[in-house]
Amino acid sequence: MIGVLATVTLLLATFNYAQQSEQEIVVVNLAREGIEIVRAMRNSEDPNKASDVNIFDNSYDNQKFHLDSDDANTVVSMALNSATGANTASACSQCQLYLNDGKYTHTAGQATNFKRMITIEPGDSSKEKKIISEVSWTFKGQTHSYTLETYLTDWQ
Repeated sequence: MIGVLATVTLLLATFNYAQQSEQEIVVVNLAREGIEIVRAMRNSEDPNKASDVNIFDNSYDNQKFHLDSDDANTVVSMALNSATGANTASACSQCQLYLNDGKYTHTAGQATNFKRMITIEPGDSSKEKKIISEVSWTFKGQTHSYTLETYLTDWQ
């Protein structure tokens, strides 16, 4: 009887660990995608296109955003003084990610337990921005958060 109980306990622990590991892999990739979306915005700046966003003009400093990879030029601002007042991804209802045709978006689809918020902060110089991509998720009733940071320079 003890052997069966030990085996069942080990199987359940292994299953829980596998679920947690799978979610952590998704979280890391969602955070990396958030950074890459902002990098793509920086790389696609074209002064002849009105739809482009220049993250180096200081108008996006110290603001929080939810961005999708489908359209890197669409910025939906969530300033700290906005109606949501969210300072973290877990507290942000607009940051909810949905799974739609294998892609994570902030619009229609199957609701997931992931939220992503991107913050743009001034860097050490006028040609540098600090990009913070925060992903939060809930697993077994506990909220977790993962943050990835990078610095982008205005190289163009």
